[in-house]
Amino acid sequence: MDDIKILIVEDDAIISMDIEQRVKKHGYIVSGVVDRPEKVFANVMNERPDIILMDINIKGDMDGVEVAEKLLDEFDIHVIYITAYSDMSMRERALKTEPLGYLVKPIRESELLEMLGYAAGKLKFNQ
Repeated sequence: MDDIKILIVEDDAIISMDIEQRVKKHGYIVSGVVDRPEKVFANVMNERPDIILMDINIKGDMDGVEVAEKLLDEFDIHVIYITAYSDMSMRERALKTEPLGYLVKPIRESELLEMLGYAAGKLKFNQ
């Protein structure tokens, strides 16, 4: 997919492996699979991913929305949220970080690919 690098932020090992497998199968490069905020920032500094698939509930002292806020402020990187929670207050909080998308678990491959295609298109348009 034109060398688009994706960082997967998910603290459930089975889900993260599934997402990684699906993403790679469709030609995307996975820059890493991490489960904690500090690992997100280390990967961003070293690998410069183009797209971040961000679980909202992750281990550590920040949740995925707080990490996304910092990524937007410091690196101008937008995320695609992945969450098992679809409550409105969480969604409203997440939408303030200008995400590229919002996927609710269980993730359907067609929705994931559609969202990645949309995000990749936005990246190309903004270059």
